[in-house]
Amino acid sequence: FNKGFSIGSNKLTVNTKTASGIALSPSFELKNDTLVAAFESSGSPAEGFTLKEKWTSDNVTKTNFVVTDKIAKGLKVDLEVVVNPASGKKSATAKTAYKTDCFNGTFDANLDLAGPTLVATAVTEYSGVQGGAEVAFDTEKSKLTKNTIAVGYVHKDFNFVGFVRDLSLFEGLLHHKVNAETEIAAKLDWNNQTHACAFNFGAKHALDADTNLRAKIDCSGKTTLSMTHKVKPWLNVTLSNQLNAKTLSGVSHGISFEANL
Repeated sequence: FNKGFSIGSNKLTVNTKTASGIALSPSFELKNDTLVAAFESSGSPAEGFTLKEKWTSDNVTKTNFVVTDKIAKGLKVDLEVVVNPASGKKSATAKTAYKTDCFNGTFDANLDLAGPTLVATAVTEYSGVQGGAEVAFDTEKSKLTKNTIAVGYVHKDFNFVGFVRDLSLFEGLLHHKVNAETEIAAKLDWNNQTHACAFNFGAKHALDADTNLRAKIDCSGKTTLSMTHKVKPWLNVTLSNQLNAKTLSGVSHGISFEANL
């Protein structure tokens, strides 16, 4: 429901790769009259090893050192370090992911000396039926901070997934591929504590091989429209706007523009 929409900001992203295989990606985003820039790079010094670096205009750096299929087949280990020189804040997170044909699991831990927060997920599948769970545990407070259970079903032209988050928020998503050009989706949320209910409906239609139209509307009438067009093989442009379906008045800062090179 968020992919293909760029509301309230104008963004330009450039992706390129050197002859030696180093990927470079500068990006610029204008949001709320503030320009935020970032520069990302990634490369593989050796087979199975990847080094990623991101530097933002706020002078925050993020470095990832990723090892894939070296310790064990299907296992990826990612050490992430974030440094903010202005505030002196530093953080590190160790992320692991293990994937096979019918199982996908992750285990993350932020390396906080006061007590790391541990996050584990697991998803399995059999004959189109999927089941998964996520838990987060704060070792400093000895408290379970998150728990999620999910079940899903995948068919050739539709799929469904349901979530129960913290035993209070129930969420269901349904996606249906009507034909080769058109897809529709619906999302329903219900909070057991507040008894609040939210509904979203979305659709995507391919006008041709280079142009996609997207639309989504929620139960309050907030409607988001977007169009993505491949101008050139190396240039994708997305135009988005948001309006109130009840009054047909705009609720965002005009038309948002996003370009990916």
